[in-house]
Parts: sequence; C-alpha cells; structure tokens
Amino acid sequence: KNWINEAGIPGDCPWEEDLEDARRVSGVLGIEFRMIDLIEHYRDRIVDYLLEGYRSGITPNPDVLCNREMKFGVFLDYAQSQGFEAVATGHYARRRNRPDGTADLLRGADPNKD
Repeated sequence: KNWINEAGIPGDCPWEEDLEDARRVSGVLGIEFRMIDLIEHYRDRIVDYLLEGYRSGITPNPDVLCNREMKFGVFLDYAQSQGFEAVATGHYARRRNRPDGTADLLRGADPNKD
C-alpha cells in the first residue's frame, strides 16, 4: 500500500480495485499475499519529488522514480528482509535464471507494457 485517498480528492487511482485484483491473482497463483504500509516512503520519495518538480516549472516523471525507489528499492528491501525469494509486482517483466542461482530482470515481450 503506497497511497490511500483519505481526503476524498477526485482522481483516477483505483487502488481498491488494484488491491482486490492482487489478492485474487495471488490466490490463483498459490502465493502469499501480504500488504505492507509504504505510504510514508511513497510520500517522501515520490509525492514530494512530484510536487517540487511542478513548483520548479518542470513536468516530473514519477513513474520512473517509483520503479527505482519503491518497487526495486523499499519494497524489494522489505521482501528480502522477510526472506522472500521473489516478489510479484504485476508488471510485464521477464526473468532469466542463471546457473549460479541469480537472475536477470529483462524487458517484457510486449514493448507497449512497462
């Protein structure tokens, strides 16, 4: 969980639907679903960057920063600290396993997906 619209601000962030989708998919795949609260990290690393960019007169790209700081930063650190071997982010990446037990994260087969 990285954001919740507590103030009821109009917007297009269907987080409740996303949450239910993630629960359903994890059940189908037979993997544990665990929700962790990353709201503070998201606000500090992504929202503040976005707002500062607008104040500075630029058009920031929070999605790129979100991948680096949240998905492959805070979230991955948490998963590793809990002993998880892998995480499911719902993205269209591919994984290539190496003989030494490590893995490479590769672009998805569909260039229209991130």
